[in-house]
Amino acid sequence: MSAPKSDTFENKVADLVAVTQQLDVMRIVMLRRLTLADPQSLKWASARQLDLIFTVILSKALERTDPAQVVAASNQHFDPFLPPGPEEQQDKERWLLFDLAKPILDGAAQNAQGTTEAVLDELQADSQDEQPESYSDFGTLFDDTISRYLKRTLSVLSPSGTRPHIPLPFYAAPAFTSCYLHVVRDIILPQLRASRRLKELATSRNWSEAGAASRLIGIIQAGEDNNPILHHWDSRWQASHPDHVAKDKTGKVKPKKDEENPWPLFREDAEKHGYVPPYPADIPMLQRLLRLDGDVLGEAWDHLAHLYEQEFQPKHRHDQGRPGSFRDGLLKFIDELDHHGGDLLTIRAFFEFPKVDRLFIKQLIQMMGRSDKERMMRAPLVINFYNDLPK
Repeated sequence: MSAPKSDTFENKVADLVAVTQQLDVMRIVMLRRLTLADPQSLKWASARQLDLIFTVILSKALERTDPAQVVAASNQHFDPFLPPGPEEQQDKERWLLFDLAKPILDGAAQNAQGTTEAVLDELQADSQDEQPESYSDFGTLFDDTISRYLKRTLSVLSPSGTRPHIPLPFYAAPAFTSCYLHVVRDIILPQLRASRRLKELATSRNWSEAGAASRLIGIIQAGEDNNPILHHWDSRWQASHPDHVAKDKTGKVKPKKDEENPWPLFREDAEKHGYVPPYPADIPMLQRLLRLDGDVLGEAWDHLAHLYEQEFQPKHRHDQGRPGSFRDGLLKFIDELDHHGGDLLTIRAFFEFPKVDRLFIKQLIQMMGRSDKERMMRAPLVINFYNDLPK
């Protein structure tokens, strides 16, 4: 994220927060519209910064609102909280309010942090999450680029809701991201960079130029043939398997180092946060995460969310979607997205959308083919997920 536009940035934030403290949600939504469209506002903050600021302000405003009002508004698709305006704009604001109100609707405890402090913390976190335009060394570029790429993908796979008594699988658990990236940066990537082919890649061009991160992502997305990053990524994960035997140049077995064993870290983090950890049998999934494109998955998810709203939560009768349109959308992405990305979005939908329950998943699987073999070839991740659900 770009730096604040002036030395008065924090004062501007504090002033905006003060103005909104006594406003209800609808008036804040209207102020957000006006501010984001005002060229003068863009002189002291970027559009992204303003969007983050209002996201936190709206979140705090919802916390100040009577929970019964929030629930009642959600039952009316947040129409009581939306000022008049173009339908497309209202739809975007409706989904924003739904996301921000989810903790309240789920009965989560409120955060006691002040609004101004929360806004500045969010801006700082976002600033740290932005990719620099250039790097001075290949190692930092490589580690940061892959970490951010994986983080984007995992953010799309993580649902905002849960199912009672059904723990999230690791790839869908928000808490898993931090642990996974720690393992990737400390155990996996250093040995990737130490390989001969990655050393050659590091010296093959000037990686300090702007846009180097995009070129690196382009290599990852180029496919499997002669891809040095994916080849060594797979090899390193395979080497983490407890049964893997590594030998030195003389043929002697190399002892395994405790600090290069990711499985205890995964188990401890899963126990702490209550999700299902990855096991050595899940290495293919841990490898798959680098092959998924978070932006492509994000666009697909937005489309599915829109289909779900139209079919099951239409704002008006004329907005009612065709029966089965959401199911057909899932089937479409199961078939079209690479590396079974559609399977993973279906699993997210199970935790995110009330209508996507165990029976829905069962019926979806039954529509995927006439035989178990045919269905397994089409959607193996969905079928394995369904089979592992508590009985």
